[in-house]
Amino acid sequence: MRKYMIYLSSLLITFILSYATITWLIMPVLTRYQSLAKLINHFDYTTLTLILLLTLIIWLFGIQYHLKYFSVIYLYLAFSVYLLLLFMVLFTKITDFQAMSLNPFDFIKADPRTIQEAVLNIIYFIPLGGLYCINTDFKQFVIVSLVTLLVIETIQFIFYLGTFAISDIILNFLGCLIGYYCCWEIKRRLS
Repeated sequence: MRKYMIYLSSLLITFILSYATITWLIMPVLTRYQSLAKLINHFDYTTLTLILLLTLIIWLFGIQYHLKYFSVIYLYLAFSVYLLLLFMVLFTKITDFQAMSLNPFDFIKADPRTIQEAVLNIIYFIPLGGLYCINTDFKQFVIVSLVTLLVIETIQFIFYLGTFAISDIILNFLGCLIGYYCCWEIKRRLS
């Protein structure tokens, strides 16, 4: 009975954290982009769906971590949803815009919008770092992560989908590093 109370209370806490993350951080940033705002407004329950998806993914992750067993089905489904959402955020937010920023620290500003976007650039790539950690050593992880991020920025630039920004590569790589470390730590504790 105690175990189920813990699971239920962790579900409530996860829901509150997901609600705060989606409504106060993710949605304000995404709705700044006209094409994403249009996509979000096309479906009446976008915010609720994202909150429930994030809650479910994190809550099930916590339960599996507690049980010291990760279902392959869970991993496939969670990463499929993640990669779909990442694709939408990376490649549908801006159209017919091309720019290049070689300033590696252009995110260091007192502007709250820039700081929110910088934080999301880190958060968005934490799961990718975890995914790359599953079957690579650190050297392979660094190479694959940096090549992936370079390709993403190049695609955005070439196809007029946004800015090629060195700062984005740095922030995204920091997110990948956090994900890699978390996954490595989980693998170490479970073995």
